[in-house]
Amino acid sequence: MNQRNKAAILIICALALGLGAFFLISRPASDGQIVRQEVSPPANATPVAPSWVGTGQSPEPDYSSSNAEAHNATPVEEPSTPAPKIIEIREDDTVTLTFVESLTDFLLTRFIPVDAHGKPATTASVKSLNIAFGQDLKGFRTSGSDIRKSRKDIFDYAFTPEMIKTLSALYTPVLMAQLTDTATTDARSYLVDGVTVERTLSKAETAAMLRLNAQKMEEAANAFRAIATDPSITELAGKYLGAAKAVGRANVQLQNAIAENQDTTVPGQRLKQAILQRERDKAAIVSKMRAACPGCPDSDLFYLAQW
Repeated sequence: MNQRNKAAILIICALALGLGAFFLISRPASDGQIVRQEVSPPANATPVAPSWVGTGQSPEPDYSSSNAEAHNATPVEEPSTPAPKIIEIREDDTVTLTFVESLTDFLLTRFIPVDAHGKPATTASVKSLNIAFGQDLKGFRTSGSDIRKSRKDIFDYAFTPEMIKTLSALYTPVLMAQLTDTATTDARSYLVDGVTVERTLSKAETAAMLRLNAQKMEEAANAFRAIATDPSITELAGKYLGAAKAVGRANVQLQNAIAENQDTTVPGQRLKQAILQRERDKAAIVSKMRAACPGCPDSDLFYLAQW
């Protein structure tokens, strides 16, 4: 139907042009008579070629810039750059701003712009995060040199629902600004297709880095929710610790029997049963937590359950 409409419009336009030309050519005079006029033939003069035919043209060279603006051109307004948003920073007495800087470095160092499958990835995990900040407590202000007491003090201070909300509200804008600014301006070593290169991240890579880490944090949050809402997970974790100690005791008994050249049948069987019980308890923990976080790695789920 559209093609037929287009054809009809073209035909109408052509007819209108034809009729208009006909009336313009054959328009009658005001008295109704057709006026005829003799046309004088051209004079029989010998045509003369222009002077430049024999001498050639010598135009003036144009030295103006190829990108020069036209005279009296309306100037194009440059898009105004929005003023950077000012983040008002306040610092907690125990969890300092150095922690935000350290966390930024931790996340960027473990980001892989292009992995073996051609996709962005990260090696950051809850376990690696805990190990990194649990060893030197970088960014945490503590008193004394006892690392175990310092860890306990930090957990008692920060790991409460209200304090987690307070720290999140305090440092989330700072962390986001620090991550995006550092990723796009500070060059560092990244793994790209198996090759280490020194460069910054593009905006798309920065977005992928933020998305991957957000997914990791959401998984950890789901795991913590499962532990908080299901007391049986804590009970299973305690049971697992007891089974692990039983494995250690059974192993000592077996090693003693071997050293004293005694029969190892009973201590060997005891160790086997202890190991089976420990693994059953571990599987039960992971199974319960996986229901709350289906996409979480089993190793992360089990690690969190032991907290």
